[in-house]
Amino acid sequence: MRIAGLHKQTTLQSLRQRMLIASCLASVSAATCTAELPSATPPAAEAADTSLENYLATWKIDQASRQIFVQSIPWTDAKQLFALRVMARLALAPQALTAKWNAQATAVSVAASGPDANGPDAKQKIQDQFVRISGRAIFVAPQELSAQQAEIADRKQIDVVRIVGDDGVVVDVLTNSASKHWPRWQTIDEPAAAIGLPLSTGQGPQPIFPAAENVTAIESAENKRATLQQWPTASPALLIAATRVSWYPPTPLGALGVDYGLFDTIVDGKKLVAGDTDAFYEIVAAVGRVTQAGIETAAGPPCDIVPMIDPSQDWFLEHRGEPITIKGTALRAVRIAIDDPIRREQIGTDHYWELFVFVDTLLIKVNDRLQESYPLVCCVRSLPEGMPTGENINEHVKISAFAMKRYEYPIARQGGEPDNRQETPLLIGKQAVWVPRPSPNETISTLGWVFTLLAGVVGLLLLLGAWSLNRDVRKQRKIARNQLPDRVTIPRADE
Repeated sequence: MRIAGLHKQTTLQSLRQRMLIASCLASVSAATCTAELPSATPPAAEAADTSLENYLATWKIDQASRQIFVQSIPWTDAKQLFALRVMARLALAPQALTAKWNAQATAVSVAASGPDANGPDAKQKIQDQFVRISGRAIFVAPQELSAQQAEIADRKQIDVVRIVGDDGVVVDVLTNSASKHWPRWQTIDEPAAAIGLPLSTGQGPQPIFPAAENVTAIESAENKRATLQQWPTASPALLIAATRVSWYPPTPLGALGVDYGLFDTIVDGKKLVAGDTDAFYEIVAAVGRVTQAGIETAAGPPCDIVPMIDPSQDWFLEHRGEPITIKGTALRAVRIAIDDPIRREQIGTDHYWELFVFVDTLLIKVNDRLQESYPLVCCVRSLPEGMPTGENINEHVKISAFAMKRYEYPIARQGGEPDNRQETPLLIGKQAVWVPRPSPNETISTLGWVFTLLAGVVGLLLLLGAWSLNRDVRKQRKIARNQLPDRVTIPRADE
């Protein structure tokens, strides 16, 4: 999609053209936000209620099988290979069971604190129960895998994240990938949390500092002018394996408990894909935990959408998750049912509403077509009572929402020509604010008062105008004369 030729022109675009674009969006909308968002519903056989202990025992990664981590020896390839097995099985566990086990997790301070955390009773601190750590991530470094391990794990490295809990307990977390926005090999200070399976107390991997020839490349490519540092020498109180480390930056969405680490897998310029699913539903759930007034305050007045819709500006790279407000005309508002019981429980409802809102812009050129409005996709939890819904509406709305991604959809062309592709922002909000059109009686009554008032004003202006006209003319002539140059210089022909 190309956006070019911005001009300060404001001609109305035909409703027919808007409806054509809306129909193209409609052809992909329902499937996009339901079928194309991969279902998290596990097969019936996998969803059977079972304990974490039984799951771990089934795959030979229970407490008895994890005795290798209790051995007082340095981190070895054998330990690392077993840790990869644990991480793989945790990632493959049915989502319904994982949610249950996460809810039963105990605080790390209970499991690992105390003066004897590394003493002879350390084995008793490593149970078949998830633990949770909440605090500040202070260091992230990659742990390189051997060729055999990389083949098994389908990756060349994993991440080790050091978190200092709110109560001061130090925990190292093994995870497939920490947030890509966190720099490696340097001190950080980011709000973070993790839930995982305890492996050992007081010992874990020590990521190896990159070779000298790689340091400059890492500093320039990833950390800019930052100085790389060695992994901290102090031992952690506990080592755990977790499917992910959550990141909650000080933003409106972060304050609502949205894990910004989920944004790493969002793909802009494409239809909704598997990597978008968790972030989509987490934002839908988050807006249900805040008031509409809270979102509107954070979003502010209606914004200029051109930076968002121009792919060359890559707006979402720096602004994903930001709250914004738009005003426009909704040409479509349909109810999207959520079939997945896990997602229904997560967001607290069985549906949401999908709106296509055309927002006025300056005259822009999109795919060689001039237009002065642009469609945005908005998903909201609810609509105002009485607002018309369906495939063919024409209602003024204002929506304050969070920007999720740049979504691509096809626009059918006639004559068998290949479809054009167009991209539009996908926003997620709590509800739409409907601005109903006035009734005919209200319009007539209002116009009557307006015409009466205008007649009085015009009469007064005519009286005042005759008196002030001569004075204003004289004044303007004086100003004009004062602004003339003292001398008019005629340039030479060769200048």
